[in-house]
Parts: sequence; C-alpha cells; structure tokens
Amino acid sequence: MSVSSNMLDMHLQELTEECARFVAMIEALRTMSVSPEPADEEVRGYIEANLYASLSHMNNHVQPAMDEWDRLVESLPNDDVDAVE
Repeated sequence: MSVSSNMLDMHLQELTEECARFVAMIEALRTMSVSPEPADEEVRGYIEANLYASLSHMNNHVQPAMDEWDRLVESLPNDDVDAVE
C-alpha cells in the first residue's frame, strides 16, 4: 500500500508489525489453554504482560494515524464545491 503521507505510512507500518506480534501472542495463549500440560504461570504472565504492552503500543499509533488520515482527507478538494463553481 502506498500512502500519501510519510507520517501515516510510519504509523500504519508500526500498527502492521504490532498487530502481527499481538496475534502471535493470542495464539500462544490459545495453545496454552488447549495443551494437555498445565500452563506455566510464569510464561502465561509474561505473555499477558506483553499483550498489554502491545495494546498500549498500538494505541499510541492508532490515534495519530487517524488524525493524519483526517488531515489528508480534509486537504482534498471538495468535489461538491468544485462541481458547483
């Protein structure tokens, strides 16, 4: 995907990478829950702590990405106004 703003591109790249990590951690927890072996609580705690950190990291990029996207949309010419004039 090619975006029209380096700032938006950076935020989307960070979100893409963090989403992949987040999904991997969710899958690790799901695997632990169906494993016949009892879950290692220290490992579970580590994964859950990292899930929280991952959510926080995504949160730090979502709002700025949305703000930049809104800024780009607002800078587009308004087709309705252009058609009337």
